[in-house]
Amino acid sequence: MTVLARREPLLVRPGARFDCVGDGLCCSDIHAVGALSEEDCEMLSVISEDAIDRHEGEDAAVLMMRSDTGRCVFWSEQGCAIHAKLGPEMKPTPCIQFPYALTATPAGGRISTQHRCTCRTLGPLPPVTVEDARPCLVTSDGELKPEHAVLDDVAWSSVESLSFAEYAEREAGLIGALIEGKNLTTVLEAQPFPELRDTTWSEVADELLDFHGPSRAAAASRWFGDAIGFLVDRRERTESQRPWADAFERAGERVVDPVSPNRVFGDWLADEIWSMRWTRFGSLARARVELATRLAIARRIAGWLDISTPKQDNISAAEAVMIVDVIGTSDPWEKVQEAIPNI
Repeated sequence: MTVLARREPLLVRPGARFDCVGDGLCCSDIHAVGALSEEDCEMLSVISEDAIDRHEGEDAAVLMMRSDTGRCVFWSEQGCAIHAKLGPEMKPTPCIQFPYALTATPAGGRISTQHRCTCRTLGPLPPVTVEDARPCLVTSDGELKPEHAVLDDVAWSSVESLSFAEYAEREAGLIGALIEGKNLTTVLEAQPFPELRDTTWSEVADELLDFHGPSRAAAASRWFGDAIGFLVDRRERTESQRPWADAFERAGERVVDPVSPNRVFGDWLADEIWSMRWTRFGSLARARVELATRLAIARRIAGWLDISTPKQDNISAAEAVMIVDVIGTSDPWEKVQEAIPNI
C-alpha cells in the first residue's frame, strides 16, 4: 500500500527554539528575498512602487535592497515599516514564513527552522510551538504549503532503505545526540571532504572565492571558499570582512548565558537532518558526509572569528553557522552535493 506524505499533524523538532526579537538579519542581502507571489507584488506596489526588483531574464520578483545598507527598503533601526504600520499579516509571504519551513511526511508536516537568523541561534529563546509556527506556514487561502515531501521509503544508505516509521525511530537517537552537542563528528559517523565526481575541492574553493561584489552573500561565499582552501590545500585566508557583523554584534548585547559552540553546531545539524531536504540528493549516509564537511568548514570559520571569550565563542559559532547555512543553499554548493558519491 502506498503511504502518502501528509501536512497534518504539524510536528516540531524536539529542542527547537525561536523567537523574533528584531535583530534584522533576515532583512539583509542574505540572498534575494523572494520569490514574491503575484499577490505579494500587488500588495507591495500599493505601498511603494520601488519595492519590487525584477531581474532581467528571470520570472521571479524579489524585494528591493538598498545599495547603501544592503537591507530591505522597508527596514529601519526600529524594524520593518510594513510590520509596524500595517501589521505582520501584510508582510510578503517569504518574510512571514522565515525562518520556518515545512516538509510533508507520512507522519505529518515537519516544521524545521533555518539557522541564518540570530533570533534562531542566539540568546534565551522559547520552544517552537505549532501554534506560533502555523500562521507562518499557510498560504493566503489558509492552506499549508510544504516546500518538500518525503514518502514511505527513506534511504538510510545506498544499500539500506527503511519505511518512514523505521527511519524516524532511528533518527530520534541521532537527533538527540546532536542536540547534546558532544562529539559531533563521531555522532555523524562520517568523514568530511570526500572525493568528488567530476570536480575537486580546490576547484570548489576557487568558484566560491570568485564570487565578487559588495553583498553580504558574496563575502560569505569568500569566507566559505577560504575555509575549504585552508582545510584542503592549507591556503592563506583572503577574506576578513564579517558579512553580518552589525546583526551579530546587536544580538551579542542580549546574550547573557552563552552555550558551547558545539551546542550551536549540533542544533543546526539536527534541523538539517529533521528537514529531510537531503533526500533530494540521496541517502542519509551521504547527507552525513555533506554535513560533516560543512561542520568542518563552520568550525574553521568560527576559529577565525573567535576572540577567546565564552560569549564570543557562542557568537562566533552562530556566525559561522549563518555562513554555512547560506552557502549551503547556493547553486555552487548544490553542484557539490550532486558530486558527492552515494554511500
